[in-house]
Amino acid sequence: MTEPRTTRRGLLATLGGAMGASVLARAGVGRLETAGRGLSAGPASDDGAAGGASDDRTPVDPASLRLDTPGRELLADVGTPHAGLGTPDRWEALVGDCSPALGPDAGDGALRVDPDPTARVEYAFDEPFDFSRRDLSFWTRFPTGPANPIRVRLFAPDEANQILAYNYPLNRWPDARFGVEVGPTSELGSPDPTDVRRMQIEVDRGDRGDRSHRPAVFDGFATKPKASTGRVMVIFDDNRASVADAFAEMDARGMPAATAVIPDAVGLPGHLDAEQLADHHAAGWDMVAHPQLEYGLPHYSRERQHEAIRETKRWLVERGYEAGADHIVTPLGRASTETLDLIARYHYTNYLTNDVLSGTPPVDPLTIERVAIDDVDAATAAVGRAERYGMTAVLMAHTVGVDSDDLVSFEGFVDVLDRIERADVELTTPTEFWERSLDRV
Repeated sequence: MTEPRTTRRGLLATLGGAMGASVLARAGVGRLETAGRGLSAGPASDDGAAGGASDDRTPVDPASLRLDTPGRELLADVGTPHAGLGTPDRWEALVGDCSPALGPDAGDGALRVDPDPTARVEYAFDEPFDFSRRDLSFWTRFPTGPANPIRVRLFAPDEANQILAYNYPLNRWPDARFGVEVGPTSELGSPDPTDVRRMQIEVDRGDRGDRSHRPAVFDGFATKPKASTGRVMVIFDDNRASVADAFAEMDARGMPAATAVIPDAVGLPGHLDAEQLADHHAAGWDMVAHPQLEYGLPHYSRERQHEAIRETKRWLVERGYEAGADHIVTPLGRASTETLDLIARYHYTNYLTNDVLSGTPPVDPLTIERVAIDDVDAATAAVGRAERYGMTAVLMAHTVGVDSDDLVSFEGFVDVLDRIERADVELTTPTEFWERSLDRV
């Protein structure tokens, strides 16, 4: 199909300067950037005061939008600490240096890794670890700057047969603590997940030299039983008009999904209108939050971030999308410690942009990663890994079958759906995934 191209200037004019949209840019995945104030509800105080409901709907009390218990707290007891991995002296530095992390912010058994300019540390299991039955995870932060890429290697059983999980968290801002799921992104040789002998963690410098020599702190090493089956989720960002075609194809197959809604874009040229959102919701789709400003949320003051997060949720709740409103897709995948703190007040889960699979439940509900569906081969491979390792692959898309962009074609999208149907996996949505996660706590 040919979807209207929306320029920043054109959309700014449409909204009277309140919001703008650039053409889709691609940096690994496509994205819609919006400019200006976006949702206009007045300044937000830290307790959620001020602001107003749109249209003639009954205003929602801002206090009612807050969660009683944040998602991270609800999942705090998930998993069993791994005593060996949580003993710094058991790790050996192969490149760079490692030592016990000290200081008030260091958790029990925290490991500090100092790159030179990269780092690689290794742990040898006393007995083979069965990755087919239990997931592995840990927490990390980079105290002195944005996070560097992290690669985990599971030797199953040796260097010629590896399970790799490459986490590229360059959108995590300084000192943000986040969970790292060992969710396979590729394999080397023919690994046997029942026979993992060693685990390596590499800290890379990424594609910018100024990221070298940046220390990392790892802690919270844990394992948890794998889910009985793998899962796949599909989220469409930005409520683009072409999602109507994707919906028709998925609905005919009985496949639910989710739309990450930019409220100010609803009904604009090139976007879904309110009636379409309602129809999709009635068919079992989730409507989740997707606040948009010109830049990522961490570029703005705490008050401005709070307003964008709160008012996007309020828009969804006022229109009957209460369940989906408890979940969010962070704009541009960028989050700081402050951003995550604000998100945690209003949303149980937060979806970012990376290729790592998640467990059920996820180690960190505020940093669940997604695989871009635009690379059809990568998306179908992720579905296969979700099936093979009993994990969850979250797929993301923006437009589908639009002639004027380089994102997924309709034929490629159908190929991904066909692969999902052939796999022994369950198709899930953000709300159902969260319910299943809580059931396993």
